[in-house]
Amino acid sequence: MFKEWIKRAFGRQYRPLNKVEISASTLLDNYKVLSSIGQKIHIAPVFKSNAYGHGLVETARILDSRGAPFFCVDSLYEGYKLHRAGIKTKILVMGYVDVKNLSFKKLPFSFAAYNISHFLNLVKYQPHSGIHIFVDTGMGREGIPIWDLKIFLKKIPDRYIKNLEGLMSHFAASDKFNDLRTKSQVVAFKNAIKTLNEKNIFPKFVHIANSSGLLNNRKLGIDGITNVARCGIALYGIDPEEKNSKLKRALRLISKIVQVKTIKKGSTVGYDFTYVAKKNIKAAVLPIGYNDGVDRELSNRGEVIVRGKACRIIGRVSMNITTIDVTGVKNVRIGDEGIIKFITPSKTKIPYEFLVNLNPEIKRVVI
Repeated sequence: MFKEWIKRAFGRQYRPLNKVEISASTLLDNYKVLSSIGQKIHIAPVFKSNAYGHGLVETARILDSRGAPFFCVDSLYEGYKLHRAGIKTKILVMGYVDVKNLSFKKLPFSFAAYNISHFLNLVKYQPHSGIHIFVDTGMGREGIPIWDLKIFLKKIPDRYIKNLEGLMSHFAASDKFNDLRTKSQVVAFKNAIKTLNEKNIFPKFVHIANSSGLLNNRKLGIDGITNVARCGIALYGIDPEEKNSKLKRALRLISKIVQVKTIKKGSTVGYDFTYVAKKNIKAAVLPIGYNDGVDRELSNRGEVIVRGKACRIIGRVSMNITTIDVTGVKNVRIGDEGIIKFITPSKTKIPYEFLVNLNPEIKRVVI
């Protein structure tokens, strides 16, 4: 990969123009805040999609010694990457795993099972692994339909009951706790627990809540019923409902100014002439664009912080270049850092999209 080639060629001498900073202290503070919510609900950090853009291995290392019941990833690839990095916390692979990939070697993971054939393949090739039964309580995506759960359990050979480590589901709209469909999901999940208990199956881990599910756990009526919440977006400091002021963003996307110039009144900036200077302004060029994660939707409205001042993005965000108005910044010069405020209120995008679209090739730096 490019990063490895750069490391071999330049070693510690290489200075990237763009970087993603992750605050270890902020991430740990968020984990502590979330851990204080609910009645004995433990936090299982979610590291899928490169830890929501924060860096899979980097963030997992920060939380590895904090006593989480397990880490959540989507794929076998992500799980194995953490394993190779020396992560000690148990790992739950929530996504589907191709049976051929299960047959090569013994894997140190737990897995989610969506149907009986998936379950039987998991225990056939990984008989030592813990299995989390994924029930579909109303989301309509992956999972065993709640009405098929009893049939599913009947098809499990008795010798594999010991593998049933967890019961899990997923809310479709955990922020809409008064919606009858959300309430029906809670009822369905409670029935799933009851169904397992009637078979003398008492999973160690019971979890349905995501970040919003945890933040609304009492309103949803799952406090005291579940013992784990799978937290992703809130762990990284973003409350999807923007109500929890204790959560702080753990990430900063930083670039460096590579040119400062004057744009004269009437001149345009960027593709399609979308910005026209109404007066003479001072502009700065940053070597970062939508290839790196500065969404094109931020054209002519996003902001970059330079020397503590908010500078508006002017013109279209290009593939590798973004231009900003630095007229109000004193003594701005080449080499100054610009912190991109890339999560901006939008009618068409959610914060998750801005985060996961951060280019994984950008250097992640833990501070």
